[in-house]
Amino acid sequence: MNVMVFSASIGHGHNQVAEALAQEAKRQGHTVQLIDGLDFVSPFLSKVLLESYLKMLRYTPSVYGKLYQWTEEPMLYDFTSVINKLLCRKFKRLLTQHRPDAILCTHSFPAGLLSALKLRLNAPVRLVAAVTDFTVHYTWVNPAIDTYVLASHKLVPLIRQLGVPEAALAPLGIPIRPQFATPPSKSEARLALGLSHRPTVLLMGGGLGMGTPSEMVRLLDSSLADCQIIVLAGTNEALLRELKAARFVNPVMVLGFVENVEVYMAAADVLVTKPGGVTCAEALAMAVPLVFVSPIPGQEWRNSTFLVENLAAIHFDESTLAPKLADLIYDEVRLSCMSRMARELARPHAARDIVELLQQGR
Repeated sequence: MNVMVFSASIGHGHNQVAEALAQEAKRQGHTVQLIDGLDFVSPFLSKVLLESYLKMLRYTPSVYGKLYQWTEEPMLYDFTSVINKLLCRKFKRLLTQHRPDAILCTHSFPAGLLSALKLRLNAPVRLVAAVTDFTVHYTWVNPAIDTYVLASHKLVPLIRQLGVPEAALAPLGIPIRPQFATPPSKSEARLALGLSHRPTVLLMGGGLGMGTPSEMVRLLDSSLADCQIIVLAGTNEALLRELKAARFVNPVMVLGFVENVEVYMAAADVLVTKPGGVTCAEALAMAVPLVFVSPIPGQEWRNSTFLVENLAAIHFDESTLAPKLADLIYDEVRLSCMSRMARELARPHAARDIVELLQQGR
């Protein structure tokens, strides 16, 4: 089977999902082409959009939230308006050269764009949208998409309200890397990381490290007694330098971007993070209780709402995070319940199941 996977370099998670799918398809013996949907349209556009997106999230997240709501209006978001002869020729050339049996999209932009191109060219190729959040935004819903892969069966009623037939739905989960399906035990992880066996808090701000301000780390350190804290700063070099130079009461491990996130999650009793879809899917697979702080309006807020409603997570305001986390970290009953609910929602083998779905012609 020949598979194309289209992502978009807006946020780290979409590319992670694309790479997880590509890795699994190759493992099962299939040929894979991994393509950035924004680069496919225009490398210049890709650069401008990424820079604008990051600045918006950092400085004006409320504007992003408004755009998220605005694009849910059906009449205000039409991919056919950006289709031109050049894109049609490029897409037709891709189909001719690679002859894909299926195209997977891990971002709504290429999903909508390729749906419009598929209709314009009447292309007989299977188009699959792998939704990467615990919600479904209207931009994912397009007429030429054959199958929608959802994070949970609990999202089926939501997308059915958007007019998608149930036969087109596959609630198989968000694809994540295979190491999250076979993580080390807590004791093994702590031994590997040189940690002691005391209550452990992991703080992650995503790949960009935008969700873990240094003030939060200092406040937690001063409020938590006899704990250890791990901070993954991602690619935020300024945050990494600042925290490495700081003095703390508790043992605090500060790192930048790491590949073995599953080991740090396995070592933790609780994960404090922003509710990005992929990070949440990974944490559920690890059954680590989630605490959300300052979700960005839009998909992060809806991810938070979904997981809090399903008892796998808690949303704390930043102003009350320290005392509430200090109470939670020693509440073994509550943490155990959250961990159990996380296991109920986890889909660690989503990538494998999606590739098998493609083999079945769905």
